[in-house]
Amino acid sequence: MIDIHSHILPGLDDGAKDVKESIQILEHIINQGISEIIATPHILPGSYDNNKETIDKAYQLLIQEVESKGLEIKIYKGAELYLVPNLKEKIYKESFTLADSKYILVEGSLQGLPTDLVQMLFELQIAGYKPILAHAERYANIQNNPDIVKDLINRDILIQINAGSLFGEFGQNAAKVAHQLLQEGGVHFIASDVHHIKNRQVMMKEVYSFIADNLDIMIAELLMQENPMKVINNENIDSLYNDYFVMEKQASLFKRIIHKLINIF
Repeated sequence: MIDIHSHILPGLDDGAKDVKESIQILEHIINQGISEIIATPHILPGSYDNNKETIDKAYQLLIQEVESKGLEIKIYKGAELYLVPNLKEKIYKESFTLADSKYILVEGSLQGLPTDLVQMLFELQIAGYKPILAHAERYANIQNNPDIVKDLINRDILIQINAGSLFGEFGQNAAKVAHQLLQEGGVHFIASDVHHIKNRQVMMKEVYSFIADNLDIMIAELLMQENPMKVINNENIDSLYNDYFVMEKQASLFKRIIHKLINIF
């Protein structure tokens, strides 16, 4: 599997505090079956003022430690960009794309995405970037109206959800929306968004098995291997893939499982 959203670079944000913790996270990630990962530290003015220099320094420190430990995992540089005005200029100046591709990982306030979200994303697209909305299931306005995601996908915005959300890691509302989006073909990536391994489970292996067993292994591969690899290779990703959902029997079973899981939470 390939993980496109993680906070493994040491000392840059609310993720790994030092290189020792970075290695602990990576060892756990490897045991989860992840062979490649994109490090995406927060870029949030006033809180996490990271730039190309700070990211490069932390990245090189981590790579040296990974090589000395003999860990078998590929690590790429990226960033999780908070949506602010003039973001495209900062992306260009600081090379804040995922794995040197045209793809960018963006986020907003969990209390509510910007009212001008569509315009902000459109401006990034016009500049040649391909936005991926991070942890879409966690935003209050999407939880209140999941159809927002349909509109974004129709505008060629790609959607990432957190693996942990599917098992209630971020509450019942996030779990409900994550399952709904997955069922309706409204997800393009499932990622760990790992910060620490003590208080936020990775659960990538569990989610892969869940999707493979209850929906289709092709969907698990698409969201956790094929699409992430296309990001790394800077290849085009089709925002619409509902043709995968053609077996009514499987869909019906999946809905029953979702209902049971939500009731548990």
